[in-house]
Amino acid sequence: MNNRKKNNRTVRDCALTLLEYCDRTEQEMRRKLKDREYAPEEIEKTILFLKEYHYIDDDRYTQKYIHTYADSKSIRRLRSELEQKGISRERIDAALEEIAVDESMQIAAWIKKRGYTPGEHLDPDQYRKLMAGLGRRGYSFDTIRRAMAGD
Repeated sequence: MNNRKKNNRTVRDCALTLLEYCDRTEQEMRRKLKDREYAPEEIEKTILFLKEYHYIDDDRYTQKYIHTYADSKSIRRLRSELEQKGISRERIDAALEEIAVDESMQIAAWIKKRGYTPGEHLDPDQYRKLMAGLGRRGYSFDTIRRAMAGD
């Protein structure tokens, strides 16, 4: 395999171009460069360069991601999405200690958006539908139950 694409772009140029559009984790960058068929040793050199100059920084990425979605995603969903992006559990835990995620507020807002009021008595079908929808979004049963009760 050639370490340059047909248009003679270097691995570093490609990586920097990818970062112009959005931040990426180290794993995402490795995958993108591998998909573009660059040589593994060139990818490693480029990753070291990107890390040295903080073009990729998984700690910063994790904090930014959680801060962006703290008002709309459950902790479980945030963890899952970040793990899929190659972020370690330790990094995720450290960021979650610094950034508050109020799941009860998110659940109350989601319930209100569907025309219900927390604490309102619902028939069993409505209750099941709301519980299932919130469960699919990654909220725990206890958190959902407390938020729906208006606690």
